[in-house]
Amino acid sequence: MLPPLPPRLLRDLAYPIYRTLRRDGIVSALSGLERDQWRPLEEIEELRRERMRRFLGDALTGVPYYRDCVARLGMSAGEIARSADPSPLPLLDKAIIRAEGDRMWTDDRSLAWYPSSTGGSTGEPLFFRNDRAASAWRRAATIRALRWAGIEPGDRQALFWGFALGASRAARLRHAMQDYVNNILSLSTFDLSPRRMDEYVRRLKHFRPQYMVAYPSALAIFAEHCRTGDSPVPPVRAVVTSGEQLYPWQRELIEEVFSCRVFDRYGSREFSITAQECPEHDGLHIFTDLLHVELIREDGSPAGPGEEGEIVVTDPLNRVMPFIRYRTGDLAVRADHACPCGRGFPLLERIEGRTLDAVVTPDGRRVGGFFWTWLSRAVPGIARFQVEQRDRAGVIMRIVPGQSWRSDHAAVLEAKIREACGADFGVSVETVEEIPLTRSGKSRFIVSRVT
Repeated sequence: MLPPLPPRLLRDLAYPIYRTLRRDGIVSALSGLERDQWRPLEEIEELRRERMRRFLGDALTGVPYYRDCVARLGMSAGEIARSADPSPLPLLDKAIIRAEGDRMWTDDRSLAWYPSSTGGSTGEPLFFRNDRAASAWRRAATIRALRWAGIEPGDRQALFWGFALGASRAARLRHAMQDYVNNILSLSTFDLSPRRMDEYVRRLKHFRPQYMVAYPSALAIFAEHCRTGDSPVPPVRAVVTSGEQLYPWQRELIEEVFSCRVFDRYGSREFSITAQECPEHDGLHIFTDLLHVELIREDGSPAGPGEEGEIVVTDPLNRVMPFIRYRTGDLAVRADHACPCGRGFPLLERIEGRTLDAVVTPDGRRVGGFFWTWLSRAVPGIARFQVEQRDRAGVIMRIVPGQSWRSDHAAVLEAKIREACGADFGVSVETVEEIPLTRSGKSRFIVSRVT
């Protein structure tokens, strides 16, 4: 294994030269984003409105699908664009995008684009076109967010992510070279066997990363392995969690094992980073200087502060294939206060998980992920778990037993679940040797097959 490159060499010499030669606009975009984050909320809102006016003016006249939407509303595109408010337009989801096909694509074929895709928690892939001009803003936003955690370009990074282990030799070599020149150690979450995690401990000790970016569920499994197996890893400056909901017990475990603070991030393949914690850890700042974000109730009306709502995003950066009022399927709670850090962004109090990451009771109540993860910590001996709901009548809870598990704990679980979901709620507890990860290398705690 080659020794890691000196971070200062990359940060102070290689990175600036590379960005200058590429002329990709990242340095300029980053300068603007660094300045804008300290503006008052009202000024950031005006920046967002101006960006939205230009974007909506183009999208509502230049994209066939949206031209039809405006016509059905009986409004003019200019009227909606001037308001900078997309709320009169219908909500957008993956099914609509698939059905409309090229009608989602702008008439202006001169715009450069690149193909992208996302699988999401449902496993249904969505293929779409991304505006190449947006890349500089997305990369700059990522750098800005990492700086909140004290991280600079070139710092050594361990990436705990869903990388396939069966890639071709040429693909592995190409990926390894890219990682080396970017000071990245990639560790796949697809294989979290004890043997593989022991190997990861050795590689981390050699590489000595300054920070980690990881799925919280996978990193929590690895952190538990390090703690219980007495396999200490070198401390890092920060851990950035992304890709799924971060639960309080995961944050505590990761911070204990890696001796650092965790910075939670919310984003997606469609939009990149949407919100992240700053050093105050008082919620997640919504990147409203780049995106228009709504939280809506089930009936489509706006959710108020302190109220759970689905995250709906309009992305004014993607002019090639505009996503307007796109339903992410993720739930969050908006905060009712400003962050003491002084940044002018509004806050999400917390991310609640996906709309599918909840159990639905016969009377229609949603019992979300926090209850189930609390339950897994309240009853001793649960190494890993997964809850599957096939209908509203009940659930199957699969348990990978730990050292302190006893057979009578199943009855305790059943009683606590019925307390939360109803006395007649069906509960089946099964012990299993392993719970498979998703195709992206994540642990899915709740599998709902209820529409």
